[in-house]
Amino acid sequence: MKRSLDRKTRIALEPRKQPRQQRSSKVVDRILDAALILTREQGTKTPTTLAIAQRAGLSVGSVYQYFPNKEAILLDLARRWLSSFPEVIAKRIKVAPPTNREEFRQEVRKLFIDTSRLYLENASLMPVIEAISGNADLRPIQNEYDDQIIALYAAWLQHVNPALEDKIAGRLGVVMMEVGHVCRLVGLKKDRRTFDLIEDDVETMWLALVSPYLDLD
Repeated sequence: MKRSLDRKTRIALEPRKQPRQQRSSKVVDRILDAALILTREQGTKTPTTLAIAQRAGLSVGSVYQYFPNKEAILLDLARRWLSSFPEVIAKRIKVAPPTNREEFRQEVRKLFIDTSRLYLENASLMPVIEAISGNADLRPIQNEYDDQIIALYAAWLQHVNPALEDKIAGRLGVVMMEVGHVCRLVGLKKDRRTFDLIEDDVETMWLALVSPYLDLD
């Protein structure tokens, strides 16, 4: 059973108001862009609400109109990061399915290039992502996106091999998602060369895992 956010935690971390007009949306984008820039500049140090407001060119009061605290800002950034993955994976389903193993390997490489960029450009958000994973009250936020990603990996495999059973495709999707994410987190804590080498290893593991199920020459 998945655990939902408890009411107190949800209220404490949810944005105070949702932007319904273009002007409000632009203000929220300014706040989030400023927070992202600061997290990239400061590394593991969490930016203060005041620093975020100053970088966004807003008063602290204006920031508090939309977010109750800096944690809510970082959480919204994490949501946006998580929500970018389904679209990247879905791109692989929209193209013609590969007809041999080499074509499939090329498709995997394209996916790794796109998803690696998301990790590398947002490395400063990884402590937030890990905090979500380790917090029983916040974990449902990541579960929601994990389920989407697993389903898309399964759909991609069935796009390649329509005869692949749902249960097998889903199981493979879980392994692809979990192994890919954990290994990349490890790589990000090292240097760029180590990240690239680990990513190559993950790609090799993926291909070894799924190729027997895809009926490709």
